[in-house]
Amino acid sequence: MSLPLDPHLLQLYLVAALVLTVAPGPDSLLVLSRSVMDGRNAGVVATVGITLGNLIHALLAAAGISALVAASPALFDVLRYAGGAYLGWIGGRALWSALRTGFGGGEDMATAKPESAPAHRVFLQALLTNLLNPKVILFYLAFVPQFVAPALGHVALQIFLLGSILGGIGCLYLLGVAALSAGAARRALSNARVRAVLDGVAGVLFLGFAVRLLLTDRRIA
Repeated sequence: MSLPLDPHLLQLYLVAALVLTVAPGPDSLLVLSRSVMDGRNAGVVATVGITLGNLIHALLAAAGISALVAASPALFDVLRYAGGAYLGWIGGRALWSALRTGFGGGEDMATAKPESAPAHRVFLQALLTNLLNPKVILFYLAFVPQFVAPALGHVALQIFLLGSILGGIGCLYLLGVAALSAGAARRALSNARVRAVLDGVAGVLFLGFAVRLLLTDRRIA
């Protein structure tokens, strides 16, 4: 049984999805930071959480629930403030870790092995980072429907399939990020000062994403 997708639109969609996937954002930053600080496995766990979030977004978009959220100023603002606060909390924790590690100890601190975050915490953090981002909702409402062929019918199924394809592409990309960043950072992270700098940079970036998210409006097109 063939999928109810227009082949020509699907080809264009795949090209656009590949380009958009590599654009930096909170998801890729989270996988990068977790891979660098906690190792490849943590990056993979974060990728699984983000991918699940993308599949949930695809399902919500197909069911029309995302459109209801985007159309409601109150619901959209609740999600926007919650997402911004959560990203700000992640950024604040990273900055606090940087200050504590960079200025809190001597030689023992500089060579101490950092404590890795539990897998369930990494997974939940990644899932919430994705689900609480209203920009993802707007993305699924503004980008995905452009490649739906109403003449083929099953519009909701087309939206879900296209969203799932986007999530799959993102999953492969983030797995690559996890593998490459973890391998490159293994030696550098033997020094706590380096870890502090990386934590600080990640914290500033997450705070920047939080501010940008709080400034998001509800325009879908």
